[in-house]
Amino acid sequence: MLKHDYKVRTGNNQYEGFLVDLIKEVANMLNFQYDIYLVHDGKFGSKKADGNWNGMIGELISGNATLALGLLSITSQREEAVDFTKPFMIRYITVLMKVTKSTTSYFEFLNPLHPFVWFCTIGALLFVIIVLYVLERIGNINRTDYPSISFKECFWFVFGSLLHGSTDASPSTLSGRILTASWWFFALILILSYTANLTAFLSVKTINTPIKTVTDLASQTRIKYGTVKSSGTSGFLKNTDIEHFAKMWAQMSEIEPSSMVDTSEVGFKKVKEGNYAFIWDTTVNKYKTIEDCDLMEIGPPFDPQGLGISVPTGATYTEEFSMAILKLNDTGRISEMERKWWVHRNCPDYSNPSTDKTSGLQIENVAGVFFILVGGVAIAAVLCLGDYIAKRILKSVKKEKVHAISPEGDDI
Repeated sequence: MLKHDYKVRTGNNQYEGFLVDLIKEVANMLNFQYDIYLVHDGKFGSKKADGNWNGMIGELISGNATLALGLLSITSQREEAVDFTKPFMIRYITVLMKVTKSTTSYFEFLNPLHPFVWFCTIGALLFVIIVLYVLERIGNINRTDYPSISFKECFWFVFGSLLHGSTDASPSTLSGRILTASWWFFALILILSYTANLTAFLSVKTINTPIKTVTDLASQTRIKYGTVKSSGTSGFLKNTDIEHFAKMWAQMSEIEPSSMVDTSEVGFKKVKEGNYAFIWDTTVNKYKTIEDCDLMEIGPPFDPQGLGISVPTGATYTEEFSMAILKLNDTGRISEMERKWWVHRNCPDYSNPSTDKTSGLQIENVAGVFFILVGGVAIAAVLCLGDYIAKRILKSVKKEKVHAISPEGDDI
């Protein structure tokens, strides 16, 4: 990789990364000097239609380079053109995607019930109020000891029962009490169901990714996916006989050719934009997820390939390089360099779709209930003020009428 301040640096000091450290260790062991440069076309190396090679393999064949460092997987086709050292690492292929963000709402407490259920509940509330009022009026027509409750009292009694509240008025007829008992049972089941779902919605955050495994890509078309053209990954997908991988290759290369990218950097940019999955080497994908917690890696890993340093065919120093790599591996130096560049990821683990992450409630989750409380306080205050003003006006009018009548009862 280029260092963040590479413009003020020169030569090999412009670059950093695992392979930069690796070649530095090998150079110290074998006592040689080297210069790093980037291949002009940005390719790893694939055979063109005319039989020539592009990318880093082409640079080796043409004699411009004596070593090629990169994600060069050791394949049979490349072995025909150049030589490789012993593998310094085994790489796999995984999928890189953007983490699906969970949305929050101020009125998230309404989510436990479907909007249609809320509509039916309001309808049931109004229906029971009307029926209870009618039953009480009919049942108490000829009774003076139990006067029927008013429509307003019916409303507050039914509404209060739904919220486990209480009122002074209550049904006095047998039919009204039977209706009330059925309404209480309805309210009990509804409140228990709502409470159970509300706990799940507000207290438990479930990581729900649209793609849980690599094979899920083949069975959907909403999320686009692709890889780098003329790369080892594209070669595997193109030549494999595994059904779902072959289906994915047909989707990428024929149905959605725009999903294929020229360089890995373009692929990572498309992932950041969203609705795109990038099929690439797990060594890079894992590093990207460490750098950015908005990205996640999806497995299981497939197509294991050895990564080696590529050299021109017949190079006399191939065996020396291989022995140096084996010694670095035996002494644990390669493992140390891996830990340096692939540190522990301090992000939520989105790779396990069955894991629930419990989190504390934030204000954006429950702000709606505060809005309702403030709204109730405001409405109550306005009604109270209006009632006070109305009573003051009515009292003032009555007082004026009293002063306007003489003690003898004659108008003044």
